[in-house]
Amino acid sequence: MIKGFEQPHPTEPIRKSHWQGLPAIAAALIAGVILLIVPHASPWEGLTTFNPAFMGRVPPPAWNLGIILIVLIHLALSVIYGFIISIAVLNIHELRAVFVGGVVGLILYLVNLGVVSLWFPALRGNEVSVIITHGVFGLIAAGLYRGLLRRRIPAESQNPTPPPAPPAA
Repeated sequence: MIKGFEQPHPTEPIRKSHWQGLPAIAAALIAGVILLIVPHASPWEGLTTFNPAFMGRVPPPAWNLGIILIVLIHLALSVIYGFIISIAVLNIHELRAVFVGGVVGLILYLVNLGVVSLWFPALRGNEVSVIITHGVFGLIAAGLYRGLLRRRIPAESQNPTPPPAPPAA
């Protein structure tokens, strides 16, 4: 037996029902940047240096949006989606949170499709790519959020009992 050895104590979120903003923003921005690098959630989809797309949707050239504006729109959508996903997976742990994030990403696709269909019909098209992008964003953002949560050591392990004194010889 190793002297002073303690079994590792699992960590848990600070509070089960307390949403944490910084991990949500970080998870959303990291997932957003990943989808800027791999624009349609598939490395084989766009093999260009930069594919001007936000959440899988490519604006028509007639809109004449600059690359910086497209990136800002994409990251703003990422943060909004990331907040929604982080709230959805707040009390869900481990791999389930990732799957729930993917499902929420698909639900966000349906909302996105409704908004685009009503107000921006020029953005419609290539919906399979957009569905995949939303689902992958949800998977990544949920996993990152659960991984970035501040953690604490459970109360019983914060004040451990001292190890027993060695037997007197």
